[in-house]
Amino acid sequence: MTNRSKTALILGMTSAIMVSPLVMSVFWGPISLFQNLGFDKESIASPLPWLLATITAIAYVLYTMKVIPFVLSKQKEISLFKLLGILAALVGGIVEEVFFRRWLMDMLMSGGVTPLLQVIISGLAFGLAHTSWLLIKRDFKFAIPAILSTSVLGVLLAIIYIVGERNLGPCIYAHVLINIIIEPWLMLSSVTGKRAVSPLISG
Repeated sequence: MTNRSKTALILGMTSAIMVSPLVMSVFWGPISLFQNLGFDKESIASPLPWLLATITAIAYVLYTMKVIPFVLSKQKEISLFKLLGILAALVGGIVEEVFFRRWLMDMLMSGGVTPLLQVIISGLAFGLAHTSWLLIKRDFKFAIPAILSTSVLGVLLAIIYIVGERNLGPCIYAHVLINIIIEPWLMLSSVTGKRAVSPLISG
């Protein structure tokens, strides 16, 4: 199996698992967590969180391309492999934001946890979830920087969620935009080992 085939299999299986609640929400009745994702005219967030989301996405993409030139080198490629990355980006951007922001942060809020701790816990959970396989492989050389970089992204998305008064739209927008640009090349770089100073693991 080629590295591209392995990457496609990983993305395909991950997307299939994550898309299941979306499918259930459509065919078996609404799931409250997936209702009102923040794109309706009545619930659209104010301009500030959208601006912060755009800045966050651009900064993270530029950082990724700087530390992993392989991702930058593949930006002009148009292929079915890239299409798979885009589909995974859409699914991952929605489902992960529902989980790490709406479900986790709102659950913490209902338990009396302060907004600051909500942001920190959400960010760390996001970072660990995206790099756990590196820890399992005991690839500590890349795991620690990866945890830090993805945790920072998670913290920024959590801040956007708070600033947007818990409107999920800007968070999903930033997450999907990041993934559309850097996937599936980021995952392929991890599979092939074409990593640089700090590997970033997206979802």
